[in-house]
Amino acid sequence: MRIEELSVDERIIRALKERGIDELYPPQAEALRSGVLEGKNLILAIPTASGKTLVAEIVMLNKLFKEGGKAVYLVPLKALAEEKYREFKVWERFGVGVALSTGDYDSGDEWLGRYDIIIATSEKFDSLLRHKPRWIRDVNLVIADEIHLLGSFDRGATLEMILSHMVGRAQILGLSATVGNAEELAEWLDAGLVMSDWRPVKLRKGVFYNGSVIWEDESTQKFDLTWDSLVIDAIKRGKQALVFVNTRRSAEREALRLSKKVKKLLTKAEQRVLKSLVEEIESNPTNDKVREALINGVTFHHAGLGRKERTLIEDAFREGIIKVITATPTLAMGVNTPAFRVIIRDTKRYSSFGWMNIPVLEIQQMLGRAGRPKYDREGEAIIVAKESEDPMEVFKKYVVGKPENLFSMLSNESAFRGQVLALITNFGVETFGELVKFLEKTFFYHQRRNLALLEEKAKKIVHFFFENGFIDIDLEDRFMPLPLGIRTSQLYVDPLTAKRFKDALPKIEENPNPLGIFQLLASSPDLNTLRVKRKEMDDLVDYAYEMEDNLYFNIPYYGDYEFDIFMGQLKTARMLLDWINEVREDKILESYGIDSGDLYRVLELADWLLYSLVEIYKLFEPKKEILRFLEDLRLRVKHGVREELLELVRLPMIGRKRARALYLAGFRNAGDIAKSEPAKLLNIEGIGVGVLREIYKSLGVERKLSKEKPKKGTLDAFLK
Repeated sequence: MRIEELSVDERIIRALKERGIDELYPPQAEALRSGVLEGKNLILAIPTASGKTLVAEIVMLNKLFKEGGKAVYLVPLKALAEEKYREFKVWERFGVGVALSTGDYDSGDEWLGRYDIIIATSEKFDSLLRHKPRWIRDVNLVIADEIHLLGSFDRGATLEMILSHMVGRAQILGLSATVGNAEELAEWLDAGLVMSDWRPVKLRKGVFYNGSVIWEDESTQKFDLTWDSLVIDAIKRGKQALVFVNTRRSAEREALRLSKKVKKLLTKAEQRVLKSLVEEIESNPTNDKVREALINGVTFHHAGLGRKERTLIEDAFREGIIKVITATPTLAMGVNTPAFRVIIRDTKRYSSFGWMNIPVLEIQQMLGRAGRPKYDREGEAIIVAKESEDPMEVFKKYVVGKPENLFSMLSNESAFRGQVLALITNFGVETFGELVKFLEKTFFYHQRRNLALLEEKAKKIVHFFFENGFIDIDLEDRFMPLPLGIRTSQLYVDPLTAKRFKDALPKIEENPNPLGIFQLLASSPDLNTLRVKRKEMDDLVDYAYEMEDNLYFNIPYYGDYEFDIFMGQLKTARMLLDWINEVREDKILESYGIDSGDLYRVLELADWLLYSLVEIYKLFEPKKEILRFLEDLRLRVKHGVREELLELVRLPMIGRKRARALYLAGFRNAGDIAKSEPAKLLNIEGIGVGVLREIYKSLGVERKLSKEKPKKGTLDAFLK
């Protein structure tokens, strides 16, 4: 189907032609003929790189140009949201406003009303729905990218409830590469279904066993006995490889091991580019391993990396600078990083139930990364079979096997609690009958058709809300949302978290201290705690009894089910305490056996939970000094500083390092800075003309600034 045949606005056709797109792929054409351009719902399940995003763009722009309104594009990850934002910005030339919204769950973001395309994570859009901004009523198209994540334990319930709210109110377009029960999903959403195996780059799939690859056509290809010969072969052919493994540490080990082999295959020019790339990465224990492998054209990718490092790696791989990435399956979740050859080393991973097979759906998501449009005619996806495995069984299960069916994750009690509370406090559900009627619209009910089960789950949750002061029920059995319930839903925290916070308020007033607060945060279901290693346990137990007077929860008896959970919470609390006492970041990563991405995820969640604790405390006649203590503690967590630096970090562009440098130089507050000569401040490590200009601006001070070379400060010595 040629672009000109589309019955869409001429501006869309012109823009696509300028991008070199003259003809649609067969599944794209089928999708756009399905009635989606006339407003019908659609599930589009086609392979990676088959052009799902282009279909979404055409549908969005067609809708906006013909009807106005707003399109919301939902993604599972912030990184994917940023990628789509960069892609869709090209449409601004036609007056289409494109906005990105991924943070701050306690806001309706009324500013988004100025934009036409809003890209958001599911969690962010769910929180926006609860705040009821005026622009929500203008949303007439919702696109759910990676819609198969309805089956994700962590994210599925949120996406399901968004679609339950929006179906019938807006057009729905669901995108995925792999859905086992796509027909059932389409039936739930009253949607058309387009499924296809067609790919623009042919995918050749096989299993590596004992030095040979057995391909789908039953032909075999000889390699060396070890699977890494697959990597070396790809690079010798001028191609790139992605290697998927089951753990972070495996990804790191394999990257370092492969880098020694790949080093010999690099040209001098490639080595120079890689050297400059390495210099962009700041040093810390995790990043140092990245740098060690990256200098040789190989690196690893997992959730423990910082956001900056992950983006840099993904961009450099797309540009062909990095030859090999070893990764955990997180890289397969929608981020655009294809390679000529994908190698899956592991088809099992360890869980609390022991070694388990990785789902077919996940493996096929990884396989789909093989083949780069515009670069390769063919991509190769190879699963490594272990010596103990039958390669043909691996082949049947993963290469030609059908992905698992998606199941509703409203069975997740935490997700169900939060969503039911939102229905009562934010969406006008006033009676138990109305509640059940709405829940009958969910995928959960569509799959089970068990009204008694649904009612039983709903009654249990409503009783919890009533018993704990989230709602009241009047004489006519109508729900009456109470301030705690309303605020909990708006804050986007688990109601169980809010209950724990409320119950702990007397202890906080009696003994306000950072460790107790951090233990409280870590005990909430909203904060994933650090795992305790066996060798750490004795030290943590000693620490628990040493600090017992500062803890808000009793230490469980050794051997109790709660004991290990408690110790994980305590380890997390202790790490946060180290952070606000200005322990160096690299020292924290080393001491707690974590990666930088883990640290910053905990800090981000702790910041949000502290904000939520403050907001909940405000509902219960708060004491001013306790409120100030909590607000100051949140600022300390945000910047990682001791109390004496609080006034300094309130200044723009001043974080823990600059604040400590200023303090050591004798600048204890804003007044000291305002009356000082610029030359003195510019001699302090980290304080340049741009920083000082922003500080002066915030203080309303006018100074003439000239660049001066700063002297080495005493910050490094202090931090050691």
